Amino acid sequence: MGESHPKAQGQKSEAAVLHELVQRNLTVLEPFGDNERYDFVVEIDDSFQRFQVNTGRLENGRVQFETRSSGTLTRKVKKEGYEGDADYFAVYSPDLEETYVVSVAEAPETTMGLRVEETEKSSPNINWAEDYHIDTWREEVA
Repeated sequence: MGESHPKAQGQKSEAAVLHELVQRNLTVLEPFGDNERYDFVVEIDDSFQRFQVNTGRLENGRVQFETRSSGTLTRKVKKEGYEGDADYFAVYSPDLEETYVVSVAEAPETTMGLRVEETEKSSPNINWAEDYHIDTWREEVA
């Protein structure tokens, strides 16, 4: 099976995340149209949290994903973060078939890696994927 078109992969990731959220008995709302800077709204304890779905690529033992969007504006590529527009990134890794949830406020401005394999050198700055797994997140917000 060849590489799928980025939009098609994005739709597959959205479907996978939607499934994961609903499986955990969460109420999920979808915005009408395609104009919002988030993909889903999840109701948690009478509050509404906005989720931006991203596809994570498995690279060098990490699930890597972009934390800003790319859009074209008069031939220039405009890259824009999600601070104030979304509350969480829901990152789906097709390679691992796993979903991770990262607070937009915690994420770096350009890209983020979630480590799934041990490293040769230990570092306190490693973002371990298991700490962001959807089940870990669900337990924290329950």
